[in-house]
Amino acid sequence: MMQINEATNLLKITAPAIEKYLLINKWIRDFDFPNKNLMVFDLDNRRIAIPASEKFEDFHRNIEGILDMLAFYNNKSIKDIIYDIISSYTERLEFRVISKLSEDGKLPFGYAANCIEGLRDLILYSICAENKMQPICVRTTNFAKAELDNFKLAQTEVGSFIINVEASVGDEGKEQFTLDQCDINRPLEHKVVTRIYTAMKQINNVVSEDEKIDDLILDGYENGITANMCDALLKLKPEKGDIEIQTTIRYASSITRIIGDKKIISIKNKHFYVIEEIAKKYRENEKYSDTVLTGLINMLKNCNNDEQNEKSIALVTQIDGNLRSIKITLDDNDYKNACDAHRDERQVRVRGILDMSKRKWEMQQVDNFEVI
Repeated sequence: MMQINEATNLLKITAPAIEKYLLINKWIRDFDFPNKNLMVFDLDNRRIAIPASEKFEDFHRNIEGILDMLAFYNNKSIKDIIYDIISSYTERLEFRVISKLSEDGKLPFGYAANCIEGLRDLILYSICAENKMQPICVRTTNFAKAELDNFKLAQTEVGSFIINVEASVGDEGKEQFTLDQCDINRPLEHKVVTRIYTAMKQINNVVSEDEKIDDLILDGYENGITANMCDALLKLKPEKGDIEIQTTIRYASSITRIIGDKKIISIKNKHFYVIEEIAKKYRENEKYSDTVLTGLINMLKNCNNDEQNEKSIALVTQIDGNLRSIKITLDDNDYKNACDAHRDERQVRVRGILDMSKRKWEMQQVDNFEVI
């Protein structure tokens, strides 16, 4: 008899998900089967028939027997088979809190709220890092905030306290089959999940002394940990007591073409000390700041061709007692006002993110431009 969790997850199985699972496992679909209300598959003299839509009343009732057969055939538990199937188009991050705080499957409300906020920020700033690779995100973008809603807080499980986060990485109804040798389009959600795993692996490498922090911060932010992600993970650390956050990442088989592809990695007390140090080191080398600049425009650039569409100015301003020329990219309306200010030799005030990481400083994410 199925456990409560298994029965609940059974209802998440869709017809496209089980079809994808079977095809990846080398089952062959009989598209000539006359009854189009059934999907029929063959493998090694075995034949199974599945209702063609999860909307049919008998879909989940018929699935139970097929799950028993698949579990026996693959030498896996029914729970694992269900996870493999629902992971066809969905990726999942499972954060298991192991401590005295969660011995009875419950968490103090204050700490639980910190965990949810920390995981939200972890995903949000991972999106920011995918959108623009930089060690520190000074201000989140509207794009990142909008994409955050593609990640859902999923139903938890029995046992030590578990927080599940899911993200769909494919359209079950519109997917096109691709050849094995062809590259698969990896959506942002998959890149974010992969970045989070890479970040936790980088932290673990420092703890195990396989990598030095000074080496990590040189380019670790390009595909893994950033200062903001460190801040987010630190919210998972309780004020006192030992803690272990065991994280399981389940990748979608429609992306990896591997059934049951998962990674498990843990963060313990000693990891949090390393996370604090990584964030500190990043900020010691901070080259980005939310800044307001005032000055005169000494150059206008309007480049509009097949390869580039950019309107920018060079603003001469004083920073730390020295005159500097800052490149600033503007939208159409602000650029028009900049042209007028340049013609009339009037000062302008601009607010945005000042990038000081290169020889030529640039201002990005401009959110205010005004002619003084």
